[in-house]
Order: sequence, then structure tokens, then C-alpha cells
Amino acid sequence: MIAYAGMSDSLPNLCYYSATDEYAFQKPYSDKTAELIDQEVKKMIAQQYERGKQILLEQREGHSRLTQLLIEREVIYAEDVEKIFGKRPWTSRSEEILNSEVQTDSKRVIENRDKVEP
Repeated sequence: MIAYAGMSDSLPNLCYYSATDEYAFQKPYSDKTAELIDQEVKKMIAQQYERGKQILLEQREGHSRLTQLLIEREVIYAEDVEKIFGKRPWTSRSEEILNSEVQTDSKRVIENRDKVEP
């Protein structure tokens, strides 16, 4: 992501990849820039690794409860996970799709109703 989209504080908003030379054995940037990209990638991986460990430690009790529930039932559902960890602070992809379908269906009903009414 750093080389493609510049997702780094040190290399922001720059793309270091050539779309035309996809299989070329040369890189479209200097060795110094390559080192900087490598450093940023390592930094990003280390930060996210620490973040992941922190989340796991914070949620340790919930994971224990989830483990016990899985041993008891073998199959769990989203509602079971929600009871243990709480509702997600963001909308899940399935909820987005469902909401989009409901809106589309509502629009169709209104359009069809308007066509039928004189």
C-alpha cells in the first residue's frame, strides 16, 4: 500500500508503481526511496502487530466466554458474538447490503404506486 498509494507519513500521496511496466525487473524509484518504502512498511507492520496484541489483551475475557460458548454449542451466530462483545461501532457489510436492498425496494414500491394512481 505504501508503494501503490503512498499510505505513509513519510511518503504521502505518491504512487511509486508504474502501471505500464507491471512485469518489468526494474523499479521506477531509486534505491534510497526503496529503503524508505521498506522502513515504512516495517513500521506499519510493527504498529499493527502491537495494535492487534493490544486488542486481543483487552478482549481476553470475551474470547474466553466465546471459547466456552463454542465448546457448548459448536455453532454460534452473530447475535451470540454481539452479546459477548457488544454491537460493532460500524455498520457491517451485510447490513449495508440489506439497507441498500430495502431502499431500492422502497423506491420501486413508490414508483409502481405512482404509475398505478391516476
